[in-house]
Amino acid sequence: MAPALKKRVVLDIGTSAVRFCELAKTKTGLQVTRFVQREFDADPALDEEQRRQLRTKAVQDVLKEARARRGKLVLAVPGQSVFTRSRTLPPVAEYRVNQIVRYEIQQQIPFGLDQIAMDYQVLGRSEQGGYDVLMAAIKVDVVDKNLEIVAPLRRSVAWVDIVPMAAYNWMRQTGEFGNPSECVALLNIGASTTDLIIERNGQFRFTRPIAFGGNDITKALAEAFNMDFATAEKLKRERAFAPTGNPQRDGQGGEVIGRALQRLVTEVTRSFSYFRSLPGGGTVNRVILSGGGARLKNLAAYLQRQWNMEVRIANVLNGVSVAPGAESIRDAAEQAAVVLGLALRCTAAAPLTFDLIPPRLVAAARRKEQAVYWALSICAVILIFFSMVPAEHKKNQLVKQRIEELKKIIRTYDPELVQRIRPGSPPPVSTLNEELARRKAAVRQVENQVKALDMARRQRRFWMDELSLIADARPATGGIWFASVETTVVEDTPAGGPTPGPQPGRGGRQDSTTALKTGFPGIQPPGGVARGAGRRGAGGAPGPGGPGPAPAPGAPAAETVETRSQPIPNGMIVKGYAETDIVLTQFISELKQIYRQLGANVYLSVQDVIFKEAAVQSQPWSVLYNATLAGAGTGSGGGGAVQQQGGGGAGILSFEITVKFRRSPQPPTKQEQPNQGGSGA
Repeated sequence: MAPALKKRVVLDIGTSAVRFCELAKTKTGLQVTRFVQREFDADPALDEEQRRQLRTKAVQDVLKEARARRGKLVLAVPGQSVFTRSRTLPPVAEYRVNQIVRYEIQQQIPFGLDQIAMDYQVLGRSEQGGYDVLMAAIKVDVVDKNLEIVAPLRRSVAWVDIVPMAAYNWMRQTGEFGNPSECVALLNIGASTTDLIIERNGQFRFTRPIAFGGNDITKALAEAFNMDFATAEKLKRERAFAPTGNPQRDGQGGEVIGRALQRLVTEVTRSFSYFRSLPGGGTVNRVILSGGGARLKNLAAYLQRQWNMEVRIANVLNGVSVAPGAESIRDAAEQAAVVLGLALRCTAAAPLTFDLIPPRLVAAARRKEQAVYWALSICAVILIFFSMVPAEHKKNQLVKQRIEELKKIIRTYDPELVQRIRPGSPPPVSTLNEELARRKAAVRQVENQVKALDMARRQRRFWMDELSLIADARPATGGIWFASVETTVVEDTPAGGPTPGPQPGRGGRQDSTTALKTGFPGIQPPGGVARGAGRRGAGGAPGPGGPGPAPAPGAPAAETVETRSQPIPNGMIVKGYAETDIVLTQFISELKQIYRQLGANVYLSVQDVIFKEAAVQSQPWSVLYNATLAGAGTGSGGGGAVQQQGGGGAGILSFEITVKFRRSPQPPTKQEQPNQGGSGA
C-alpha cells in the first residue's frame, strides 16, 4: 500500500469542542503541522440528539477547515465509560496471558465477551516473574454511540483509544512527569469529566474518572446569579477564578466556585488515599494539570493550598515545534493534550497503545481488505493473461528471425544443407560433420599419445638410492661384478592363482613373487597395446608374441587398442659375475638384510629377492674383458655349474637376481626379511 493510504485523521471529540491535529517527524523532533479546534454549545439542558447533531456539525466543519485528506479515523472514548484494572498475573507462558485477561474481565463485567471490546497491555514483569497487566474493556454500545457522530463522514476507523491514556502518552512524551523515582499525578480536567492518572517509578500505575468538570462550575455560577448557561460560561472564562483565601477579594463568585471545586478536591484526596493502600502504590509528590478546566485562573495555587504539594499547569508544547499553519494551538495548549496523544501514536512509539474498536468493525475491515486483495489479484491475473499474447507473438517473431539468420550462416558453409531443411522433419546431417568427426578422432589419438608420454615423464624415477643399496650389499672381500642393471615391475601372484611361465632366457621355476616385465616399457600407442600388432621390449628387443608383419601403408588398423595403464617399476634385475658360489651366496644373504635410512621417517630395504640356480652359468675369465650381456646364454648346462666349480676354479659364474624394493617409515624386522625365490645358491 502507498504510504499516503496509511496516514490517519486524528480527532478529539469532546463534550464542548472538536479538535483536529497532525504531527510530523523532523530532523529536530516532532512538529505540529496542523491544528484546528471548533467549539459548540455544551448546555447540559440539551437532549442527546441535539448534542449529537452539534458534534457531527462541528466534526464536519473541522475537517473542512483542516482540508483533511481521505484516511482512517483515530478517535478516543471518555475514561468514565471504560473499565480499567491493573493486575499482577502469576508466572505463566506468555501465550496464556490473553486467556487470563479475558477471564479476569469476564469476572468483573456483567456482560458477555461478545458484547464488549477489550484490550490489555503488559506494563512490566514482577519480581516473582509474573506480569503487571493493565486491562481495559468497554461495552460495544457505548463505542457505537461515539462512532455515530462520525458515521456521516463515511470513513472507516483505524483504532479507538482512551482519553486518559492518550493524555498520559503525550505527557510522557513532553517529559512532564519528570524524575522516574517520583510519584506524579495528572489531572486532565474536561468539560464534564476529570481523569486522574498516577505514574510511579516511571510506570503507569493508576487511573480513575471523576464526575466533575468545567461545566459543573458553569452551572453553579448560572444558578447562583440566575443566568443562562451560555452567559455563565462567558463569565467563567473572562472573570472567574479559584478562591484565593481572601473572602473580600473572592466575593460571592469565589465562594460559589470554591464550593464547586471542593467536590473535586475531596474526590482526588480519596483517590490518593486509595492509591497508597494498593500494592505498589505510594504517596503522590506532585500534581500537573491539563484540559480546558485547567485554564481557570488561580486553580493551581488553590489546589496547592488544599493538598499541600506542588501543583502546576502542564507545559503541553514542551519540546515540540509548531508550524506556521498551526499557531492556533498556542491559544488552547492545555486543551490539546488528548489530541496530541492520539496523533503521537500515528507518528512515533507510545507507552500505552490500547484499541477498543468493536470486534464487528475489525471483522468488517478484514473482509474489506480481503475483498480489495482479491480484486487486485484478479486484475493482476487478467493483466498477465493479456500481456502474454503480445509477448508470445513477439517471441515467435524473434524465433523466425533467428531461424533465418541461422540459415544464412549455414548457407555460407554448406549450401546444399539449407535445401534439405524441412519444418517438422529431423534436422539433416551435413557431410562436413563426418569430416569433423574424423578430424576429432585424429586429434584424440594425438592427445592420447601425448598423455602417454606425459605419464611416462611424470612416472620416471631416479634409482641412485637403490643402486647404492645393491652396491653396498656386495661382500667386502670383492668377487662380485655387475654387468647390467635394469628396472622391473615385480608383482605378487594371488594365492591359489596360476603361476606364470618362465621368462625368456631364464631357466628354473617361478615363485609366488614374479618379475613380469623388465626394463623401460617404451612408447606404446595411446591407452595400451594393439592386439596382434606385436610390441618390443626394453631397448627395442622383440616383446612376447614377436614383432609380426608390418601393415601396408594406408591400411586401417586391424584391431582396436587395449586400455591398460603403464605399471610403475618397483624393483631391479641385476646381472653380473661372481668369483665363487660362496661369494654369490654372501651377496644374496646381504641383500636380504641390508637397509638404509633416507630421511626422518623413510627406510629403504629389500622386500623380495628372486634368484634361480638355473640362471647360473660358468663363464671364462675373459668375459670380464669383453662387455657382453651376462647370462645371455640359453641356460643349458646351468644348475650343475655351481657344484662343478666347488670353491673356485678356472672360470667365474654369471648370475641374474631380481630385487623388489620397499620404502617404509620403520626399519624392517626379522619377520619382514625377504624369502629367496627358487633353490638356494
